[in-house]
Amino acid sequence: MARPTTPRRPPKSLPIDVGLLVFVGALVIIVLLGRSHLRPFDAPELDPRPILLPLYLVRSLARLVLAYTFAVTLALAVGRLAARSLVARRIILPTLDVLQSVPILGFFPAAVAVFIGIFRGSALGVEAAAIFLIFTSMFWNLAFSVYETLITLPEELVLAGRQFGLRGPLIWTRLILPAVAPNLLYNSILSWSNGWYFLMASEIIAAGPARYTLPGLGSYLAQAIESGRNDRMELALLALVIVVVGMHLLVWSPLETWAERFHMGESGEHPRVPRMGRLLARSRLVQWLARGVMAPVAQWSIRAWGRLLNLPAPFSTLLAVAAFGAFLAGMGYAGWQAAQFAFERPLGPLARQIPLTLLFSFLRVTVGVGLAVLLSVPLAFATFRRTRIRQTVLSLLQILGSIPATAFFPLIAIVMLRLRLGMNVGSILLVLTGTFFYVAFNVLSGAASIPKEMNEAAAGLGLNRAVYLRRVFVPAVLPSLVTGCVTAWGGGWNAIIFSEYVVAGGRHYEVAGIGATLDRATYVTGDLQVVTLSLVSMVALVVLVNRVFWDPLYQHVAQRYKLEP
Repeated sequence: MARPTTPRRPPKSLPIDVGLLVFVGALVIIVLLGRSHLRPFDAPELDPRPILLPLYLVRSLARLVLAYTFAVTLALAVGRLAARSLVARRIILPTLDVLQSVPILGFFPAAVAVFIGIFRGSALGVEAAAIFLIFTSMFWNLAFSVYETLITLPEELVLAGRQFGLRGPLIWTRLILPAVAPNLLYNSILSWSNGWYFLMASEIIAAGPARYTLPGLGSYLAQAIESGRNDRMELALLALVIVVVGMHLLVWSPLETWAERFHMGESGEHPRVPRMGRLLARSRLVQWLARGVMAPVAQWSIRAWGRLLNLPAPFSTLLAVAAFGAFLAGMGYAGWQAAQFAFERPLGPLARQIPLTLLFSFLRVTVGVGLAVLLSVPLAFATFRRTRIRQTVLSLLQILGSIPATAFFPLIAIVMLRLRLGMNVGSILLVLTGTFFYVAFNVLSGAASIPKEMNEAAAGLGLNRAVYLRRVFVPAVLPSLVTGCVTAWGGGWNAIIFSEYVVAGGRHYEVAGIGATLDRATYVTGDLQVVTLSLVSMVALVVLVNRVFWDPLYQHVAQRYKLEP
């Protein structure tokens, strides 16, 4: 009788260990030697020498990692609480709607008042403010993805978990984390790209006359674009692309393969470990780090958070009510301050034009979301059965989604000149850079989750491509599509800030819109009245549309098109 075979462990590789040590050593040398050449954070501009670009890149990466860690942790807690408690859901979802509707410039006063104010303008306060601003660009879609996954979780799995007595950390390791892993991973890729997208606004903090420029890749790129130095802009974009590709190969692609095993039912072939993952598995350093450091830390974190986040329902509701009370108190104080700024003097000409400019921006964001849907659904349908092609598409989307909107402007300007189009078309194309990736990532995630049995049943019934698209594919991806549209709606309003007022090569390009009004009032005139009225009107419109349109659609789709195994 043949003996059962056991999988062979990959052979150890000394060159890989040496290469990793050289890479880590180079990073340490860059940080230690480059710190003495950095200009103060309150200097008017950065040192533009390209030799400092690696140091700027490392500092930006550190801010992104910290912001992402906070975003994932809070998203799991908030999404779980919203899905578990009806009272908490009625509090959390409107709060998320309001906060995700605030463009990143709207968080500048909070960042300045809380972090910079507490630390009295020190470097630590400015760094904390930048991390907070990056966090605001990452968090919302992560929280919504966790919530969407948990409310669409098949009842059989929930009942089985209760039958087996899963509590505390066990319910997280056996049910919640495996269930949310695929969607959370796709949205993590999107959040990471979104962090790069808004890095320029996060590393240059302006509030009236105060201006802080943190050393980083985003501020370096913004300075290169404003001064018209295309050589520096191209160098910064090259560094950004290299880092995004490296992150995809070393982090996101292996994690995507790992998350494939957690899809409900069989969704295709057994996932193949990426080549880079197989190479890293041969490293003694990577194995030691994974088993000796990351695994114990992850286990301790899950145990601690599992006990904390799996409180009895009354305590969870009490926690949500307390948090909501604190939020209301903060909103009340912010509203009182906003009323003072808004009505301390008669309305100026710019303030009186806000309703009209808001309408223009509303139309641009609506068109941007519509175009994102029209592009994303055919793209997902063409690639969802081809694993390698889908991964390649995700890689390209991650790279493109990481590039700030203003960096696309030279290319868009060429298109506008060649086709004799106006800046209105250019601004819509720039808005599309802030909406398309939300929708595309979510639709690709939903398409990858279609059970294999459903595809086999469709093939057995002889459905052609058109009927399959209409009767199977679109209903299956609708929950993810609506999630992507909700987050894209908020992302579009963030992108409008960079799409209606562009400074490049010493010139500025502008169209009438609330984004241009807010941008000019924040960075140029420092007019707090216009800033306040613009933010309040924008948030009110976005929340109104969410309440009237997106939320009912979201609940309807989540309940009607839930996939049961």
